[in-house]
This record gives sequence, C-alpha cells and structure tokens, in this order.
Amino acid sequence: MNLIIQAPHSIAAVHLNHLAKLAQSKQREQIAEHVYRLPEAQAHPDIASYCFEHQLDYGFVPRGRSLKDFGLVVMDMDSTLIAIECIDEIADMQGLKPEVAAITEAAMRGEIDFAESLRRRVALLKGLDEHALQRVYGERLQLNPGAEIMLAKLKEHGIRTLLVSGGFVFFTERLKAIFPMPIRWKSLTAN
Repeated sequence: MNLIIQAPHSIAAVHLNHLAKLAQSKQREQIAEHVYRLPEAQAHPDIASYCFEHQLDYGFVPRGRSLKDFGLVVMDMDSTLIAIECIDEIADMQGLKPEVAAITEAAMRGEIDFAESLRRRVALLKGLDEHALQRVYGERLQLNPGAEIMLAKLKEHGIRTLLVSGGFVFFTERLKAIFPMPIRWKSLTAN
C-alpha cells in the first residue's frame, strides 16, 4: 500500500520522516509539488492525528493505482468542501446557535436520526428571509484549503465530482455556478 501525504504548503522533512517511521516505509518519493508517496506503508493509528496536527492530508492508495483509474469523487458540502456548517452559521447570525447545536449533538449521539434533526433545526429558522442566507454565503462561506486546486485537478483528469448535501440548495447552487461541469451536484434537501 502507498501512503500519500500532501499539503497546500511545503512539507518539512521531519514530518515525512516521522510518518515514514510510523508507516514502516523505507522510502519517500516526491510525486508533485507538496505531494509525497511512501511506498509499502503499513497503517498505524497515530498517522491520522499526526497529519491533523500538522495540517497534512493523507490517504492509503493501493500500489499501481493512479488518477486515471478513478471516474468519480463524491463529497459532502458542509465541513468537507466548505469550511463551515451552513445551518450553524445561519443560526449563529440569528442568535439561535445553542439551540441548533443541541439538536445536532443529539443526532450525533444517535438519539434522533438525521432527517428528524434537520427538520427540527430548520423549524427553528422558520420565517427567516433569504437575506440571512446571502449574508452567510457572503460573509462566512469559504472553501476548505486546497479545494479549488483539487477540483481543478479532477477536472483536468476528466474525473467527475458529485457534491451531496443535507444542507440548503441556496448554497449548493451558488457553488455549482463557481465550478461548472463536469462537476455534478445533488442536493438531498427540500428547498
């Protein structure tokens, strides 16, 4: 298995050496700017936390696989493609973040399912006009670091992208306008 390490910035040799040691890989190969391959790597429970702490992306990829072997990347919108949870930011602007967060936490604990938690959170925002959504989009929505580069590279290699969201069509439609085809967008929400 190859361990791929990448970042939107230079990766210090000390980090690559530490990850190689954790993964028991005897080599490291630079395969692009800020991207390294550690061949014959083994999984280790500390790799994820180390990469998180040092703002590094990582993934295990079977030997012999390359981008041409993939045709579709599917990702969530909130806290994946973008750096915020839209509904939390809307609630925050309306002074309702604690109430919305409590419902989210109940869903995370398995006390209520996603559909019910979404209904409850949206009900708290009933009557809100579209201006509040526009404020969140304009003032708080940011792509996660590296998202634009990733989307451009996927497009360059002919890989389609599917964005799914349990959030609001308002946001997915605006993101769709920024990143035209071959990206496909599917919102799993009611308007």
